[in-house]
Amino acid sequence: MQGVRSAIRRLGETHPGLARWLGDRLDLQLPAVVVSLLTHVAMVAALAMVGYAASQPEGAKEFRAEAVVNPTSLDEFARLDSTAIVETDKATIMAPVAGSSAPSLSPHLVESPPNAAPPPKAPELSKGQIALAGGVILPTATSLSATVNVRGSGAEHVGGVEGAVDRVAVEILRRMEKGRTLVVWAFDASGSLQAERARLGKYIDGVYGHIAELDREKRAEAGGLLTAVVAFGNDRKILTAEPTADRGRILEAINEVGLDTTGVESTFQTVADIVRKWGNYRKKADAYRLMVVVVTDEVGDDEEKLEDAIAVAVKAQVPVYVLGSPALFGRADGVADYTDPKTKQHYRNLPVRQGPESAMLEGVRLPFWFDGPQYEYLDAGFGPYALSRLARGTGGIYFVTRMGHNRANFDPAGMAEYQPDWVARPAYIAAVEKNPLRLAVTRAAMIAQENLPGQPSFSFPPTDGPEFKEAMKANQELVARSEYTVNMALEPITAAIKRRDHETSRRWQAHYDLIRGRLLALKLRCYEYNMACAKMQKDPRKFANPASNTWKLVPSNEMMAGDKAAAVADEARALLRRVIADHPGTPWALMAQRELKDPFGLKWVEAHVPPRPKPKDMDPAKRKAAKAEMAKLPEPPKL
Repeated sequence: MQGVRSAIRRLGETHPGLARWLGDRLDLQLPAVVVSLLTHVAMVAALAMVGYAASQPEGAKEFRAEAVVNPTSLDEFARLDSTAIVETDKATIMAPVAGSSAPSLSPHLVESPPNAAPPPKAPELSKGQIALAGGVILPTATSLSATVNVRGSGAEHVGGVEGAVDRVAVEILRRMEKGRTLVVWAFDASGSLQAERARLGKYIDGVYGHIAELDREKRAEAGGLLTAVVAFGNDRKILTAEPTADRGRILEAINEVGLDTTGVESTFQTVADIVRKWGNYRKKADAYRLMVVVVTDEVGDDEEKLEDAIAVAVKAQVPVYVLGSPALFGRADGVADYTDPKTKQHYRNLPVRQGPESAMLEGVRLPFWFDGPQYEYLDAGFGPYALSRLARGTGGIYFVTRMGHNRANFDPAGMAEYQPDWVARPAYIAAVEKNPLRLAVTRAAMIAQENLPGQPSFSFPPTDGPEFKEAMKANQELVARSEYTVNMALEPITAAIKRRDHETSRRWQAHYDLIRGRLLALKLRCYEYNMACAKMQKDPRKFANPASNTWKLVPSNEMMAGDKAAAVADEARALLRRVIADHPGTPWALMAQRELKDPFGLKWVEAHVPPRPKPKDMDPAKRKAAKAEMAKLPEPPKL
């Protein structure tokens, strides 16, 4: 037993939280087989930390931060206005996770939140949740999901809203095991979530039903669980006069969430205000532990207050859980359909902010040529950066919930090692700037995130008419703009090519290979397009078939360029195939497959295209009336 305590003390020098948990378990005088298991865990962890420390550069810098929380209790959230509350005097340590030297793993930056409390202990299981088998403690089926989850993981896939509310029920039960619990539901009141709020209201009743079934010790019936409901948009509104245990009143409050038409979501201000108001909630002589559940399908418009919200929540030891949509892969803006509840006017593809999944944009935004999916709106497999960081930084979880979108999604198990770095933005930027390959990726992404022209036209009129020259001129200018941007983005990527094999993160490996492969592919396509147009202009071709009326450029395995271009094509194909082979079942592999769908070469073919029917001339009076009606239409709402 003394040897066990010595191993735990050595572990405490690097990981005090884990050492404290092991010590607590030892003091419980667990069965010998469990003590043996803990001993081996402590020894292996200590050895791992020794090897890890040896691999780190000397002189690692640290910075400290502490949050000062305003304890004033205010009745109306609309009056609250947070100010800068962070001072630098507490440690935040950044280091890659263990195993970062292995190419198959994805190292991430990890940090302790400002004034962080000790890491949470492993969940305590009640007697009804423990089954003994051969002297080893095993969780029963009802407690399994509560024990296997890593707290503060920042992401967990739960499918639709049904799975989301089931998991929230588990987290509430876990919180109740530690004492009386106050749950505050914060609902995004924007129009983009209107339909989902109606569905969620029905399912949240099931949350409390599940809690009642699983709460064997009847803590909730004894006043151990209270709930409050808050709606937020540009402002915040409390929908329950006081925290309540009345399920009927909770559902009424959820149904009372109004519609905010400002298009502004003060998400992080709302979280900070909730913690300030209820972080030390007491009812009579009983103290309650607060947990916050945010329900939203957008990032929020006050991201500059993210770190303040984390600091306030960590100070009060309040975990924040988020039920939200998947982020968009490599882009910030998405689209959503909306029906105005009053006018019944339907709007399509209104802009909403749903991404990206990382602190900075890490992917290029290039058009795919020829027919096929463009993958402009592709799930990233994770939640948006700011909300995921909020959950991770406070010890909560971002529940990736399918909210009405019908986009390609990816196996969560396969995506686990591609997790973004959910650290504070300054820490992320500092780390990227120290890594030439990651810096090259982010620079290329910034260059290619502009509104580039899409794919050019591949159909041209007969060569003997003026329309042919006009079409040639317009499309060659479009291709020249694309090629210019591609060359700019390739500069940092090419400069970092020698760093590729030194990169150990699966995520950044996939980024680099896909970006370089796609940029080279588009460069070749632009070159082939210009050569094909130049040849047709120099030596105009005539139709062999009298019925033909259109010249078309179609993909071809044969390239007009020489050996140098062929070598570039080989490199592009090799990079894209490596992405498919090394990162199957990911957004990177899907986009690489799409790029390889068509060969890089082009050739001319003739075709017959039926002419478009001419629009019927409208009576001038009717045209004027139609224009007046269009002018009366209201502006599209802001979601």
